[in-house]
Amino acid sequence: MISIVIPAYNAEPYLEETVNSVLEQTLEDWEIIIINDGSKDNTLELCEKLSKQDSRIHFFSQANQGVSLARNHGISKTKGEYIAFLDADDTWLKDNLEIKHNYLEANKDIDWVYSDMYHADNELNIIEEAPKGCGGNILDKILLWEGEVVPGPCSNLLIRKKCIDSGCMYDPEFSTAADQDFCIQLAAKHQGAYIDKVLWKYRYIASSMSRNVMVMEKDHIGVFKKAERNKLYKNNAFKRECFSNLYMILAGSWWVNGGNKLRGIYFIGKSLLTYPSNIKKLLSKRI
Repeated sequence: MISIVIPAYNAEPYLEETVNSVLEQTLEDWEIIIINDGSKDNTLELCEKLSKQDSRIHFFSQANQGVSLARNHGISKTKGEYIAFLDADDTWLKDNLEIKHNYLEANKDIDWVYSDMYHADNELNIIEEAPKGCGGNILDKILLWEGEVVPGPCSNLLIRKKCIDSGCMYDPEFSTAADQDFCIQLAAKHQGAYIDKVLWKYRYIASSMSRNVMVMEKDHIGVFKKAERNKLYKNNAFKRECFSNLYMILAGSWWVNGGNKLRGIYFIGKSLLTYPSNIKKLLSKRI
């Protein structure tokens, strides 16, 4: 019924715990597709071990091509009516699949769903409940980026196979922002829904790719420009506000995480030139 795609690159420390969280799901009609993306540790050997323990677990290997192509490779191997995504270092709570599947079964007009999550440390001890997601006009809210919309999509989404058939795939041009781009594709073509419940744990790893501000800058600007090419902004004023908000986020990321205040100041200026009304928002923040 549900195909679960897990991209794995040097995932030996966490993969078995991640897979175990699937084995413990209250809904049991699923398959796991693990894509070993050219790992240099013992991920391949671990995949072989796991697949021998349960016939629902399958794995495939490829030369290292990045997480987006690994997910697309996994998607191409799926057989389920639904597709779920799970990163190799995150875990699901036991009723994650059941709740999301039941929602889709009860709401035939909805094609994809997502929930809230916990932030967890390296040992999966809960640190806090992460910022909550939201529903409504999902596309506009993602583009406006004034708060969390779809928390951690790469371990959160359950989608109907028809979403893939309509052309929604992970763009290999992006790495850290590939999930944001995928959600924009989904929201532009299909009706989504937010489930107001914490159903999984995001393992916070300080050295993870999402902490690389240079990659973040390149990727997220690329995603917003792709949305512009696809004419997804409802009008020019809204587009300017969206880009201004993006630049404000990049300013804070450079100032706080990137340790480059000059780059932060550059993006503050770019934000205000793009949408001067954001001066009120800037004055209300502490960067």
